[in-house]
Amino acid sequence: MGQYNPPVPPLGYTVLFAGIYAAALVATSIGIPGGKLNLLVASATAQLPGQWGVAARDLQAWWLSWAPLRDMPQEERMRLLVEENKWKNDLCLGFLPEPLQAAMPHFVQTWVRCFLLCAVVYYVMSAMWTYYVYYCFGDKLFQPGTIPAFKDVMEQMKVSSLAMPLYSFLPAFTELISELGLTLSYPRIENLGLPMYCVCFFMYMVSVEFGVYWMHRLLHDIKWAYKYLHNEHHKYNKEHTLSPFAGLAFHPVDGILQAVPYTFTLLFCPMHFLTHEILLFFTGVWTTNIHDNLHAKVYPIMGAGYHTIHHTSYKHNYGHYTVFFDQLYGTMLTPEEEQEEKAARKQRAVSPAGSVSGALDGEEQSLGSLDAAKAVKAH
Repeated sequence: MGQYNPPVPPLGYTVLFAGIYAAALVATSIGIPGGKLNLLVASATAQLPGQWGVAARDLQAWWLSWAPLRDMPQEERMRLLVEENKWKNDLCLGFLPEPLQAAMPHFVQTWVRCFLLCAVVYYVMSAMWTYYVYYCFGDKLFQPGTIPAFKDVMEQMKVSSLAMPLYSFLPAFTELISELGLTLSYPRIENLGLPMYCVCFFMYMVSVEFGVYWMHRLLHDIKWAYKYLHNEHHKYNKEHTLSPFAGLAFHPVDGILQAVPYTFTLLFCPMHFLTHEILLFFTGVWTTNIHDNLHAKVYPIMGAGYHTIHHTSYKHNYGHYTVFFDQLYGTMLTPEEEQEEKAARKQRAVSPAGSVSGALDGEEQSLGSLDAAKAVKAH
């Protein structure tokens, strides 16, 4: 049977993680082609005698070859970001009358574009997912009575639709501060080179995963935050009330807070801006997936099987894309463990206790149930 593990006291592991991540971030900055630390280390290693110095210079030359735009001035990078964002606005708002679009400030155009893209991703992906899992394969994937009712889906669409205009301010704000040079985002992969692009992508996602885990957990642990913000999403606390349309059904402040790590990480981790933006909008696809109640069994992905447990238990599986931080902090409960616990409870409920041995067994089971109840209460 899956055993209950109380959450790990967070401070020690959090400090350890922060120290390791900070060290990794410094190491990453050494590898950024043309960066101050990179040139300093390259200059020092190039002074090595004989073959070691030659090898160091050749390695540095090869590393720099990946980033032909490494010396692009900051002003030029900001100009390219603005140019790229204007192009995206023109592409998405081309259906508007030209005088109307021209009269809209750049930030307003960006916000409208983000709102439209958010709505398209939400409605198209949720509708396609709903049609696929419920109407095409619902009889094979779900037990009778476990498909959400139409009224629940409509409620989720209503909550999401009211929140989306406010959600859209976060990506618009992120574009604004990036255009002003207040983040470490960059416009072209060639600014860092493909190898460092991959390294920074990994570092960025580790920070996002950590940030989303803790933002989500605090929205549960802080009573007023749960009562006034996150409870809006946890109205859907039974399997038959969850659907792909619940993916964005949050209080708008709640939804923004859980996406803040995507923006905050740009302040200290270099990230290709278009990749950042794609990742931010991909969360709309991901949240559609994790609310369909289907357990895909792909470790270490925090899929719908895990997230369904989160909605029904409130105390497990806070992670974003992976289970790593739930494992680290002791808040993970797998669908397999949950099924084992359900089966054990059901078996205890129907076990006979007619004989002396049966009475003793029943007493042992009662004590076991009491211990389990204490553990749950402590949790």
